[in-house]
Amino acid sequence: MDLNGREMQAAAKALERAFGHRPVFVRDGGSIPVVTTFKQVLGIPSVLMGLGLPDDNLHSPNEKLYLPNFYRGILASIHFMDELARKE
Repeated sequence: MDLNGREMQAAAKALERAFGHRPVFVRDGGSIPVVTTFKQVLGIPSVLMGLGLPDDNLHSPNEKLYLPNFYRGILASIHFMDELARKE
């Protein structure tokens, strides 16, 4: 995983600011096909920041999202845009 990219560095800083801990990068989950289209058509990179917990049971009948992670995710998005604005 390329953690040297400008966007990935901004995401790491944003997540650390929002959650108070350095993020752990894992390759997990499914694909989101539109991400490739964004890169091909718009020429822009995408950064996906997962906020789920192992027991969230994604896509199951008893799916949930831990609300504090939802609110910290909003904060992380704000920090992410702030970090990107500071670069270059």
